[in-house]
Amino acid sequence: MKKMALTQQLCKALQTPAFTKRYWDAMIGLGLIFGCQLFVIPTQLAFDLHSINIPASILVMIFLFFAMTIASSANGVVADFYNKNLRGPTDFVGRHMSLGFVAFFILLIQDHIEHASDIPKLAGAFVVTTIVGYVFSYLLAYGGFHIESRIRQRKRPATDLESNNKTWPSPAVAWPAPSPEQRPVVTNRLSTLSEVLSASEPLGEINTISNSSTLALVDLVFRTAPIWIWLLLLTTIGLPVYLATGYMMPFDFFSITLLWVVSVQFQRSLRSSGTLLRFKRSRALILIFCNPILVTWALGTAYMWAKAACAGKSIEFIIKDFHHFSSLSKCIVHIMQDHDVPAHLGAGDLASLLLDAGMYEYRSELWASLGTVSFTCTALATINVFLNVIVAHACGLQAADALAFAGRSATLALGIPAIENIDGSTTLASTVAVFGGIVFQMAGDWLFSVLHINDRAPRGSSTPPPKVPIPEKSRSLFSKTRSNRHSEKQDTKNDCAETNEESSVVAAGVTVGINAAAMGTAYLIERDSRAVAYSALSMILFGAITVGLTAIPATTSTIAVLTSR
Repeated sequence: MKKMALTQQLCKALQTPAFTKRYWDAMIGLGLIFGCQLFVIPTQLAFDLHSINIPASILVMIFLFFAMTIASSANGVVADFYNKNLRGPTDFVGRHMSLGFVAFFILLIQDHIEHASDIPKLAGAFVVTTIVGYVFSYLLAYGGFHIESRIRQRKRPATDLESNNKTWPSPAVAWPAPSPEQRPVVTNRLSTLSEVLSASEPLGEINTISNSSTLALVDLVFRTAPIWIWLLLLTTIGLPVYLATGYMMPFDFFSITLLWVVSVQFQRSLRSSGTLLRFKRSRALILIFCNPILVTWALGTAYMWAKAACAGKSIEFIIKDFHHFSSLSKCIVHIMQDHDVPAHLGAGDLASLLLDAGMYEYRSELWASLGTVSFTCTALATINVFLNVIVAHACGLQAADALAFAGRSATLALGIPAIENIDGSTTLASTVAVFGGIVFQMAGDWLFSVLHINDRAPRGSSTPPPKVPIPEKSRSLFSKTRSNRHSEKQDTKNDCAETNEESSVVAAGVTVGINAAAMGTAYLIERDSRAVAYSALSMILFGAITVGLTAIPATTSTIAVLTSR
């Protein structure tokens, strides 16, 4: 009877719209990752053939963004189709984009610092450039958006409140959402209650204990379903391919992905743990050090050492087999020349698939802040390319290591080509970029709370907040009429408060996109932040401008002079 009840509950859960949409979004998201390469790889091959030192992912991101913008402007059905079918898969890709950094982090096993005295020099340069980057980008973005908003308000014609906001905000928007940590308990109780009320037996004869245990088991199975899926792929595809051909790429790919899924599931279980909620300070510290990137990096490093021990080979050989070239296009070129896939394609080479995937939504918010984002990214990219190199060289670093700080916070898909243009250390550039993203992921919540940035989007609501706020005096038909002067002052004060709050959200998004890149953007998606749009755009623009600056011969010669003094 228990097995039958469990089977029935599993079948019911499989048919729920939430479960179907979750895994359908995941499948479409994986398709988008590979579909993006249909544009990136041919373009990159053409660039390499003509010796053009520009990452193809930049042009593909810009092309897709403008193509979707034009299409949605010409026909509103395109925007509706995107929100209904593609927004979930895009969020899925964004949430797991940080997995692409883990492969680069694992490569640090084979790279060692020659002199112990270089460690404090690297740490000092990293701390100084990080503080300067965060402070300057936040202040520039905050002030720029404040000015841009004032200019837009002056040019905008006066609006009639009678013609706007005909409908009041939905309850999900008007009232704050309940704490997400308490939702699973409420959901389980409501599910149990609905099962009881829908049963045909009398209430007194229903066995609530077995029903609760069955629901709990079903809930556990579906919460850990991604782990079992990747474990099944590992045992049915990765292991047989290795045993039959000796090719380790599928086994390594499924193993690293499985470790990532386990790390993500582990942190989410800690977030929803009722026991940890009693100890808020300890909970925050545990969540920081149980970051999925850190856990996956630790487990992945242990996996590589264990693999080297079992194979009886050096760690350098294992890492070389894991990651061959800096881009997937180079792997394809060598495969076409030698017709030997195992010799030129490892699991680490597939990291660029995630890093090349972009986000192309929130168009209205992006256009409203395009001037601020463009100005801030241009200013900070210029400062980073020159000032960061000066600071790193002043700390005593060698030329190649100092040049690596020119792309300190650019996402790896764009930062590595920029460092290659100026003959810097790509290994150190990868390390600095990954550490910068981890620092924000570990301290992001604390930083937002200290700055009082209210960036949380309402959970469980697809209705956006109204563009024009409803004045307080219009919310009651029976409120006393106030003087026009007092009303105007109150409205002005409310508008200023709203502008300041929106400025802080925009500045936070721009700061995260510039300094934490894809890892910071993925964290904002997980946080359900309204700053995601500005972070995604800043990440792309900042990386593109950095690559463009380093591709100019005058910039290269100037940086060479700065590091030679």
